[in-house]
Amino acid sequence: MELDELLALLDVDSPAELVYFEQYADLMENENDIPVETLSALVEEMDSDVLSEITDNYFDDMLGFIPDDAAELYTLIHTVGTTLASLAKTGETDAEDSTLKMYAEELYKFRNWLLDEGICVCTNTSTEEVKELNILEALISYRVSNLTDEDYQYDFSGALDYPIDEYIISLSALAEDSYDDEDYDLGDDYDEGSDPLDKGDPFWEH
Repeated sequence: MELDELLALLDVDSPAELVYFEQYADLMENENDIPVETLSALVEEMDSDVLSEITDNYFDDMLGFIPDDAAELYTLIHTVGTTLASLAKTGETDAEDSTLKMYAEELYKFRNWLLDEGICVCTNTSTEEVKELNILEALISYRVSNLTDEDYQYDFSGALDYPIDEYIISLSALAEDSYDDEDYDLGDDYDEGSDPLDKGDPFWEH
């Protein structure tokens, strides 16, 4: 898939128009194969602050739909999300191994894991029916099951073999320290309804 095809898929004319939570969710959850080169071309033309913010919003939203007993999965997704937001915030494009190229590579790897490689074994506790779901499907199932009378057990152990590079851990820790030191004062005139970085609908509705 080329960049122009991806832009058409996201219903935008240029990467600079990708500023909303819903658009990023469409990018993350689209089942088409998106080459890392196309992802790199996309993010390198986006505003780095916007990319960092919508990345952070998306992963924060995802963390809210992880079962309470899936602590390792929570830690994994939190680490990747924090790292991606930090890479986007830096926004380097000139170097051969620029942070935005690294962002695209990590995003490609995470999308493959989320939509294909990561497998959760889901068991209906009433019927004992067992099915295998990818991670996105499992998180959606968990969210829906909380709204119904059905009860499931989710075994994510087979999905935890995710390659966490050393620099990911370092960037994640650095980003956490940075966030702790910042004071986010949105001001008296802040209107959540008009903020293009507002999360909008949760990821599972896409």
